Amino acid sequence: MGFEMNHIENNGVDVFYRVNGSEDGLAIILVHGIAGDSRFFHNQLKYFGNSYRIIAIDLPGHGRSSNITDQSIEAYNNSIEAVIKKEKIETYILAGHSMGGVICLENYRRHKDKIKALILISTSSVLPVNKDMIKASINDFDNFFYIMLTRIFHKKAGIFIISAQKNITEADKKIITGDLELCSGINYDQYLDEIEIPVLVIANKFDRMIPASLTEEMQKKIKNSKIVLFDSEGHIPFFENSGEFNNAVSDFIESIL
Repeated sequence: MGFEMNHIENNGVDVFYRVNGSEDGLAIILVHGIAGDSRFFHNQLKYFGNSYRIIAIDLPGHGRSSNITDQSIEAYNNSIEAVIKKEKIETYILAGHSMGGVICLENYRRHKDKIKALILISTSSVLPVNKDMIKASINDFDNFFYIMLTRIFHKKAGIFIISAQKNITEADKKIITGDLELCSGINYDQYLDEIEIPVLVIANKFDRMIPASLTEEMQKKIKNSKIVLFDSEGHIPFFENSGEFNNAVSDFIESIL
């Protein structure tokens, strides 16, 4: 079965998502972070589609999904829930990158009975976004975005940076600034000890967006969890270290089934 691009209208918002794999397979749902979309999960859609039903969502305002004025953890979770309902998914594994990780933590609070496991990628329960970062994105977005991209990408960084700078729109800039404002107020520390399902935490040791030390601190507070740290730079291991990443996730899923 090849990739499909599907969408659903949810409260006036078109939410697009990519799907691969059998409808009868265990569902794995992938949630991107700031400045991302479902395209970054191309390698996971291809790899895990052979064994599972894998879905990567464009959150509202990202990728092909329509823009929203209310950027919130609740709004983003509502879009995920709409996709789950449309696809008639009863139970699932939920994976989130960076901002997507805390979106997944909230989804677990809302649907503890449906989620079999969590995969938290390059994230933390408290995200290191401060007022200076938000101010920089407002006052000089182009310079801020360039610095941000140099921290996100490691391998072939120049190519990805040029492409991202060339294709970004004014609407994209507003969404990124809005996501930064959203992330600056996030703190899920108090909910970590409520997690009762298996959790895999993955990060690069030399991540310059969300330091691996913050990811490790979060993992230590989650009871039934394990951590995999790659000896690499960059903020998106599933994109730049896809082979290592896919193997680690595959081993984890097989260990809990």
